[in-house]
Amino acid sequence: MNSDVWKATTIAPKVTTAALLRALNATTLSCRGVDHERGKISMRVAYRSVMCLTFAVVLSGLAGCSDGNSGAGGKAPDAGPKAKPESSAKAFDPPLKFGKAVKLAHDEDVKTWGFAPLGPKVFVRTDKGLDAYDTTSGRKLWSSALDRKDRYTGTEGVPNDDRSIPPVFAQQGERTEALFAYTDYAKGSGTGGDRTDVYLRAVDAGSGKVSWTTRLPAPAGMGISDMEPAVVGAENGTAVVTALASTNDSSEDSESAVTYAVDLSTHQVTWKQERFAAAAVDSGTVAGAQVPDRATFGQLGAWHAEEGDLALTGRAIADGTVRWKDEGHSSLEVNRVGGGLFATESRLHDIRTGKAVAGVDGAYITCYYDQQSVVVCGSDETVRGVDTRSRKVLWTISKEDPSRKMPTIQAAWHGAVYANAAPDYVVLDAKTGKDRTTFSGPHLFLVNEYAGMDLDMVAYPATG
Repeated sequence: MNSDVWKATTIAPKVTTAALLRALNATTLSCRGVDHERGKISMRVAYRSVMCLTFAVVLSGLAGCSDGNSGAGGKAPDAGPKAKPESSAKAFDPPLKFGKAVKLAHDEDVKTWGFAPLGPKVFVRTDKGLDAYDTTSGRKLWSSALDRKDRYTGTEGVPNDDRSIPPVFAQQGERTEALFAYTDYAKGSGTGGDRTDVYLRAVDAGSGKVSWTTRLPAPAGMGISDMEPAVVGAENGTAVVTALASTNDSSEDSESAVTYAVDLSTHQVTWKQERFAAAAVDSGTVAGAQVPDRATFGQLGAWHAEEGDLALTGRAIADGTVRWKDEGHSSLEVNRVGGGLFATESRLHDIRTGKAVAGVDGAYITCYYDQQSVVVCGSDETVRGVDTRSRKVLWTISKEDPSRKMPTIQAAWHGAVYANAAPDYVVLDAKTGKDRTTFSGPHLFLVNEYAGMDLDMVAYPATG
């Protein structure tokens, strides 16, 4: 992974339930019902709301480019997207000090689906398209608009959906492309019925020009929801897209999903899998939930099946074949992490095998990858640092230890872990867990060598 990539995963991590609850001090999130008149698709989806009407997550979380085989032994490949600084931003790697708040000049009346940073820029996915901003000045660099005249938007202008669906970066030759997926409604004619289609679009991260757009057809017998689809990740020249859907024979209380793998050179679908909701891409593997006939996607972003028929599944990104499967789940929430790892509600897993990492568990853990060699996982009881190569726990901070305050982890970047140990904000050493320094905080959500960002899309340029 190239150090210029500020990755929001595995979707710097995806915001998990625990992170949401700690960030907002919320005790209850309600399910929202969206009854789609067209297609008769009922999507009872409860999503974690992090930025009220703008940024939240999800399914990632925030997502950036995949780090390939960086979780394996040896040196991580330097093959990630590269961002050429276009501002006066100065890099500090990792930053230990931050300057004054810089508000991005974005339209707060437009629904925001999530953001992903790259170098001194941040790319914001909105209901109208994709925007790029300079994190030093907050100015908008360019805007790539969608033309969705027939989009079904519901009574309040947009579907009632608070997931985070940020763009994902992929390197194509000398060009870095920002990938995102969207839906659009197509009115039928003759014997052809109305339908909602999924599209994958690539935008040049430098110029904002559209590189290409391709339609991803729904499988026979399935209808695509008007909810926005998500680019889960991109690796080895393949992007993985997941869309919420319903089957023609399912009841209104049942939801499903379809996952597509798209070749970034030919723009063709190389494989697609019905009833599979991908959520993490890493080390040649796509992890997600295999969904039974009757399931719902709702409570706090998890899949539910009363009969325990959900299966935590890993598939090969090359052809979609099953690499491993863990059956018998009645609830599943899969979160992207990075470094060859992903997380469920209470465990950290090796994405290549699906096996849980020994010694790392807890109710609603939240994990952060520093983009080098350490994943830090926090719960209400403990914080642990994990080596991504050996899968061994490097250090632990426990709530039961009277000698230290239990920090709330905010972000991680290149050997530094940013946390709140009220009333102080502190930087921990990712490999030892020891305090490096305190800093004058905002409550950061993402950090790279140029800036930190909070949940309200306010940037804090690195100053030291």
